[in-house]
Amino acid sequence: MPVSMDLFDDHVGQLIGMLRPDTLCDIGPGAGKYGKIARKMAREKACDMTLTAVEIDPAYVTEYDLKQIYDHVIVDDAVTLIKTPSVRFDMVIIGDCLEHMRKSDGIDLLNFLMYRTAHIVLVYPDCFLQDGDDDHPAEAHLSTWTTEDFRGWKFLHTAFASLNLTVIRGFQPSKEELAVLENNRILIY
Repeated sequence: MPVSMDLFDDHVGQLIGMLRPDTLCDIGPGAGKYGKIARKMAREKACDMTLTAVEIDPAYVTEYDLKQIYDHVIVDDAVTLIKTPSVRFDMVIIGDCLEHMRKSDGIDLLNFLMYRTAHIVLVYPDCFLQDGDDDHPAEAHLSTWTTEDFRGWKFLHTAFASLNLTVIRGFQPSKEELAVLENNRILIY
């Protein structure tokens, strides 16, 4: 079963509500938590949003009925997105998933996404040992991440209780810009 802490769920919801992405990609959706948050924000803001999920574990697609949450479900390793250079998203969420990738794959994916999205939202732990199991080997944590990994890019970061939220500004145009994370609120300038 996918494990996802809820410390930054409200932050992610605020980001979606303020940035109002037309296209959102959820990489490693697990049980579809961020897709459900996006659907809720789209209803509240009365905006259309096309949701894509990229899930490596086909069992989760069925078990969590991801095709009912997302408009498009890609069952594959997220790194295979690199083979589709025409892909574009307003927002990509990699929540509780980046640490499941080899560091080199994660870096390659983030570099690829920089050109193809306006905002990349990352939620990841400082250090949390987790192995996969026979049924879900992709649940193993394979890499660690710090803000040093994002130097050279425009990003905002906050952390609490060994969990991190980083928002990277990609190169695609955006309806809104983010300024700062302050007192559990995301402000726009």
